[in-house]
Amino acid sequence: MKKHLFFLTCLLSSTLTHAQEVAQATSLLPNCADNGAVANQQAPPDDRAKIEEVIQLFMRGGDESDTTLLSKVLSPQFRVVVNQGVFGLENLMVLDRVAYFNQIVAKKWGGVPRTVQIVSISISNSIATAEVKTSSVRSDITSFLQFVKGKDGNWTIINDTPYPVPKSKH
Repeated sequence: MKKHLFFLTCLLSSTLTHAQEVAQATSLLPNCADNGAVANQQAPPDDRAKIEEVIQLFMRGGDESDTTLLSKVLSPQFRVVVNQGVFGLENLMVLDRVAYFNQIVAKKWGGVPRTVQIVSISISNSIATAEVKTSSVRSDITSFLQFVKGKDGNWTIINDTPYPVPKSKH
């Protein structure tokens, strides 16, 4: 009997702890349901078009080395994440917006026209992700872009994780 009471006490204790954790998470993230999942709300239909436009402007800004145009579509917290193995890197490389602009201005990145294919866009409330494939005379790139929607309703790119494959020089 004492064993049963002990296990019942442990079970109730862990249940209360879980309930407290859910309550705390819910207060921090008001759109979270009781099961911890984010409530699924559909994005307005024009969000997809706005994101597609941001992608096109981002690509054009890179192609033309236009940091003024890029400033309009990149979040102030924008980052580029280049994984190990890309460009022969041994480690992950993360560039903030200023470092990215420096690469663009120095024409180390961008500066050549590309074809752009938007493979997919996924939207959940005020966040989104897109897979985009580009091709230029220098490389083929698969990029995974992450977006955030501001209070003003405008979408900006917060992160770019590209995987470039250089083209061989004949």
